[in-house]
Amino acid sequence: MHPLHSWKRFWKPKLQPRPRRGRAALLGGAGLAALTLTAVHAAPAPSGSAGQAATVAAMAERLYPSGAPAVVISSGLPGHYADLAAAQALAMRVGGPVLLAAGVDTLGTATQAALTALTVPRVSNHVQPVQPPAGKPTVYLVGGPAAIGQGVAQALRNQGYTVIRVGGNSRRATLEAVAARVAPPWPQAARRPGFPAAWDGYVGNPEHNAVFAVPASAPAWERNGVTWRLPEADAVPLSAPFPDLTQLGARGAPVKMTQTIGNAVGVTAVNGVIYAESDDGHLYAVDARNGRLLWEAGPTVNALMGNPVVADGLVFVTAGDTGFPFSQVLKFFLSQGKQPLVRGLGYAAVYAYNAHTGRLVWRHDFHGNAMPTPLAWDGTLYVPTGGGNLWAFDARTGQLRWKTYLGGFDSMSSPNLWTNPATGQTEIIVGTSDANHVVAVDARTGKVLWTQATTLPIFNTGMGDNSPAVDPGRGIVIQDSVIGFDPADHTVNLAIYALNAATGRMLWATKLGRGPAVPAYKAGVAMIHGGVVYVGSPVTSTLYALNEQTGQVLWTFHYPNAGPAGAGRGSPAYADGVLWSAAGSTLYALNPANGQLLGSYTPGGRFGIVNPVIVGGTMYLDNSYDWIQAVPLTRIDPHLAVPAGS
Repeated sequence: MHPLHSWKRFWKPKLQPRPRRGRAALLGGAGLAALTLTAVHAAPAPSGSAGQAATVAAMAERLYPSGAPAVVISSGLPGHYADLAAAQALAMRVGGPVLLAAGVDTLGTATQAALTALTVPRVSNHVQPVQPPAGKPTVYLVGGPAAIGQGVAQALRNQGYTVIRVGGNSRRATLEAVAARVAPPWPQAARRPGFPAAWDGYVGNPEHNAVFAVPASAPAWERNGVTWRLPEADAVPLSAPFPDLTQLGARGAPVKMTQTIGNAVGVTAVNGVIYAESDDGHLYAVDARNGRLLWEAGPTVNALMGNPVVADGLVFVTAGDTGFPFSQVLKFFLSQGKQPLVRGLGYAAVYAYNAHTGRLVWRHDFHGNAMPTPLAWDGTLYVPTGGGNLWAFDARTGQLRWKTYLGGFDSMSSPNLWTNPATGQTEIIVGTSDANHVVAVDARTGKVLWTQATTLPIFNTGMGDNSPAVDPGRGIVIQDSVIGFDPADHTVNLAIYALNAATGRMLWATKLGRGPAVPAYKAGVAMIHGGVVYVGSPVTSTLYALNEQTGQVLWTFHYPNAGPAGAGRGSPAYADGVLWSAAGSTLYALNPANGQLLGSYTPGGRFGIVNPVIVGGTMYLDNSYDWIQAVPLTRIDPHLAVPAGS
């Protein structure tokens, strides 16, 4: 897909709803004949095809006064109403207006003038987030050469337009071509055997290792890997510098981008579909094989910063922001920490959408942010919030079952779960800030089972900012937090802890090393595999491997060219005997036994708290630049021989 196609709307949903998607449908069916009655100008429009094209052109310029990233052109001649209806749908998808060609071999004066007017002006030499790139719109011609001639297409190319014809030699062929772009067929789960059938929580499992082997019978594309990129609504070109780089510098600009434009954490893979949620306020469902957009839902009331959770035919996402109301902070300090602190400046909510259609099923709003990824278990959806509560809803209906105050607010700590094999009791485990605790709650009743506070000097939002990993077999919880801020040199340490999942008793704690107090998210999400804990530290821009039982550091790998913002926030993945990590702007393949670099690939953009999701031979990711992408494992590690099945 061409990068320009991503600029579907021009304004952030948090500031103003984006009505342009709906406005792209200018007319339909027999309504074409009535266009001359529309009062666009004081003077009446001329009659005939040229007059109708002029009226449509005037409306397009009025709806898109600052230009459009794409324009859809359909024939304005009688007998092409089916093409026109298809053009309306395509315009909704690509985020631009419909124009009419006055004849088979001519656009007409008004349509040609509108194309010029719809060029996006260059108003700055810097990247302008949430605005389409400057330049001429991509032009889609709906219909075959009998509707809009080849001479028209060539003339547009000669003028510097990118021209894409969507159509065939019959009306049916044209409708099918448009439908393939607007409403591609839904993937059949039975034909995609390597994908999980559900995604219950953050990174897909308690260990945070989102890896799914495919059987030998899986199709070749699953086994060998695929390549595609899909720009989301606010996508920035992957080769572009960070917006606000001049104002904020290399330390602040990357994290601002992660928190306001793109994807904060990784994607979800279920039944051949990649689900991704973005700070742009939208949820995307994408065909895992070819990157085609299946549907898009939103806008939501605030940024989406988690993994979409998929269970019982529904997709769950939570919306929130990183801000603190000044009044909350003031009350907190005046009370010397006794007044509960609420995180979240804007609106917050949890949404449930139909997994196949994107239709909204239910919603619940909160006081305090809802940034973490929720957790689905046994028909219940668990949502911790910046208001300090853990909420439990009936996943199908949204009815509240219970809520429990945790003793502190949650920032980005996504809940995990563990079932005690001795008692059968399932507990929800989550981190909180102020007080900085790890808390376990009975999944059935909401009763707090244990609370573990560290004696180490927590800094910033601490435990409430990081998502605990759980080893279900050994009953161990892994959590980490920045500690020990030194005001003299503005450095901190990152400490990682192991807790007994049944009691919360601390088993060990290891300090990983001091470094600058990096901006925003300062911790690293841990992953557990084979008795080893793998965790990155943006404080030192280093990946660590530790013995799960003792906390002893086994090896380290330093991320090169991390920059002052630091790298190593997202959890790595273990697949095919290789450790895979997304850090900074690069994908790494490491030897899990010693941390030796096996290969790397830099696709562009930046990865925030992104974890790789691996299905067969493909790594699926999103990034801070608001892109979703698929990368074959062999592109990262050319020496890898992807097995037929494992």
